[in-house]
Amino acid sequence: MKNKYLLPFALTSLMAALSGCGGESANVVPEEYDSSTENGACTIGTEGCVQFALDYPIDGLNFTCSSDTINSFISIMSLNNGAATGSCRVGDKVSFFIKSEKDKKINLGVVDLNSIALVSTAQPPRLTILDIAIGMTNQPAAALSQDDPTVKVAMKLAKIFQALALQDSKIVEPTDVQVLYITDAMRTKLDLILSSVTAQQIINDQYIGIIKPWVDVSVISDDQAFEVVKKLITISNAAVYQPEFSLFSTSGAFGNLLSGSDGLVGCNKEDCTPTTNSSIQYLFGHFLLITDRQGYTFGSGLQWKGPMTGSLSTISGINAELIRKVKPVRMTAQAQSHWINPVNKRIDQNYQFDIADVNSQPLVVTQGRLYNDYMIAGKENFYKLLTKKTTVSAEDRKDFGKWQQNFTTGEVYKGSLDLYKIFPITYLDKSVFKSVNNVKVGESYVFPLYADLTFKFTDTTVPEVKLGIVIDENGDIRSNMKSGFTDNDMSTSNNACTENNFDRTTFIDGNDVQQYRLGTVARAFTENKTISMRMVLANDVFKKINGALVGMNTTIKTSTESSGADVVIGGALLNLSELLKVNNGQAVIRFKQSDGSTDVKWGSSLASFQGVYNTNNKDAVTPADTALAQLNGGNLELKLASCYGVKMK
Repeated sequence: MKNKYLLPFALTSLMAALSGCGGESANVVPEEYDSSTENGACTIGTEGCVQFALDYPIDGLNFTCSSDTINSFISIMSLNNGAATGSCRVGDKVSFFIKSEKDKKINLGVVDLNSIALVSTAQPPRLTILDIAIGMTNQPAAALSQDDPTVKVAMKLAKIFQALALQDSKIVEPTDVQVLYITDAMRTKLDLILSSVTAQQIINDQYIGIIKPWVDVSVISDDQAFEVVKKLITISNAAVYQPEFSLFSTSGAFGNLLSGSDGLVGCNKEDCTPTTNSSIQYLFGHFLLITDRQGYTFGSGLQWKGPMTGSLSTISGINAELIRKVKPVRMTAQAQSHWINPVNKRIDQNYQFDIADVNSQPLVVTQGRLYNDYMIAGKENFYKLLTKKTTVSAEDRKDFGKWQQNFTTGEVYKGSLDLYKIFPITYLDKSVFKSVNNVKVGESYVFPLYADLTFKFTDTTVPEVKLGIVIDENGDIRSNMKSGFTDNDMSTSNNACTENNFDRTTFIDGNDVQQYRLGTVARAFTENKTISMRMVLANDVFKKINGALVGMNTTIKTSTESSGADVVIGGALLNLSELLKVNNGQAVIRFKQSDGSTDVKWGSSLASFQGVYNTNNKDAVTPADTALAQLNGGNLELKLASCYGVKMK
């Protein structure tokens, strides 16, 4: 019954009349707007069409696109993709509203699509509840604070959506976020209000009394509304971040991970143009970061530095040479509460990587701005492609991705950073992710879930490593190592399946063991009752599995040769279908790759590239080099901890 809300009434009636005229409609010449679909003004994948994903999972939110003066559309929720989407053309103004069965509307302002996405990419940008609020106030938020005028408007929107969700029994807790369907019954009830609501009436709180016959927003407090806004904005920022791996640069193209951008590159001079000047030391690197559901960002990577030899003329050529001739050095980003500011999409505080080199200070990412919710450009040409600008001002250059690394020798390395945001996370559907936070009293819940991971190595001479983990009630993953753990046995102790006495500030547990953030649950798939897990182990405490990458669905090329031994990290899906059927105790779980057919694979980029160096420099390889290369990855198993069981709330 959704289609009755797609078109103006007069046009709907006309089309209904034409369709009943015995086939004459076959002679109608399609108009230009006929490419529109149920939830957008254009077909996804066609030139100039921008799909957007709402951070709030709301199905049936009405919107229009300024390029289409005939049709109106609705957001459509895809449970498979975990997001509600719509589409308009590049440069459109998008008007959002909730329409009643008859003639009432709640107007939610106009969003300039250019502020969300200037180009169409394979990954739809998030259009957040804060973006809609900005469209209503015409004022960007200055900070994620209850005192910010635009954030206050976002809170009012959250009150409407959450009150509807409570009223329709979609949520139990006022701050839980689940799919909200704008149903026919809701639209019929909306006609009970005496007048439509303008965006200004929402801003000045007049809306509260007007819509009370429809929904009572007083059931959501200001603090609860702010918690929802903060949760949505944090989730919209949470993803995997990685620079281009600059071995295959084809400058001037973008749209996927082999875009032709340069990644993390630089040198010890102001000008890093490839040259035979032997005093120039080049540096390039790669990393994978995760931003989790609490807004912490952490990860692992590696870098190479050295001079150019021969007569290479491209950055990618220099990088390929460094990979073959220079040992890689580990980069580790400990969990930091700042990264890309979710309000202004800028790196406005230094973010640092510790370097496993006694002569080096941390590598610090100093600036950058995320465009299209997808990319940071480090250099002018790529920036122009991304922003469609033909000239670049001094102010624009403050949005370039930049980094710096100082050495005890006094040398200063600087460079550019082209960065991608990939694998954005979504809300977690409670039909799969049943946590103590989202079920009713008397219902069973699965999370927090306690388990042990077993890291097996492709080189079977290396002993396997067990690591205890917790998937907490928010969907984030941390270590759960027992007291007195060893290099090979960091498993869960028999009495460690509890959140009691766990300090969420220091991450020290009740047994006085320091624990660490590992990753997050990216998505819950309702159809097959699975969750997707992503992890990066980023601390020296993990020894042989430090830098392990899990669930990244990523292949990193180690060579320009097709025969190169690539770093392959598959997906990591945990099937909970049997566990969700029990009210207490345990049940069978399955931990598989994304295709469901094979064991989960983990990888280590540092160990893999150490292997590349060893192959090309046999006379210089040390026993430590050989041992490191043996830790390049293998299979991963997950087993529920013996102390874990499904519980009743």
